[in-house]
Amino acid sequence: MSSQPMVNLEEQVKLLVELQGIDTQIYKLKRDIEAIPEELKVIEDKFKEKTIGLKNAEDELKALQLKRKSKELDLETKEGAIKKQQSQMYQVKTNKEYTALDMEISRLKADNSLIEEEIIKILDQIDAQNISIAKEKEALKSQEAVFNEEKKKKTDEMKKMEAQLEGIKAQRSVSAEKVDKKILQKYERILANKDGLAVVPIANQYCQGCFQVLPPQVQNEVGMKTNLVMCENCSRILYFEG
Repeated sequence: MSSQPMVNLEEQVKLLVELQGIDTQIYKLKRDIEAIPEELKVIEDKFKEKTIGLKNAEDELKALQLKRKSKELDLETKEGAIKKQQSQMYQVKTNKEYTALDMEISRLKADNSLIEEEIIKILDQIDAQNISIAKEKEALKSQEAVFNEEKKKKTDEMKKMEAQLEGIKAQRSVSAEKVDKKILQKYERILANKDGLAVVPIANQYCQGCFQVLPPQVQNEVGMKTNLVMCENCSRILYFEG
């Protein structure tokens, strides 16, 4: 417990209670303002996840297109080999050589048939992927509109709170000037150390700052209104409401 004889102490405590009410608003506004950038980050991260999904889909499309080109190049190479083999058939002199060339041409044609089937499958996949990307882009467009709306709403909300905070700070300056300087210094030190709560009432023998039972002598001293009394447990300034 800490005490200090004061002139018009009852009036000073009333002023502190009034100041505490203002500071409670200030601390809340500051917390709300500080929370908005994090809220905006969460919204932005969710939107980025959607854009990443679209990029992945576009990357998959590029991979399919490269695969198609590779298969088409392979098909072109084998078709060239077939033409070469076919031209050689006119130059062979034995049935054995002719049969060998014919078998090689048949093998190359069979390979080409498989490649053509693979290309058709890839083309189907490309068509499906293009449709999927188009849908994803349309959905992303809508989500971007929602994202921008939410971002603007949060930004406007923050600006409004910042303006409100400035007004309350001005009000606080006026109220703080009425408090004795030494008491104000003590109050502000407690305010900073106790996360914005420096003055608390007593209710049913309990300190409403730490919710510990107060000794009768402390309660009596608060009731006498001749000394500034702090809770022995949490060091907050005590008062009786009413």
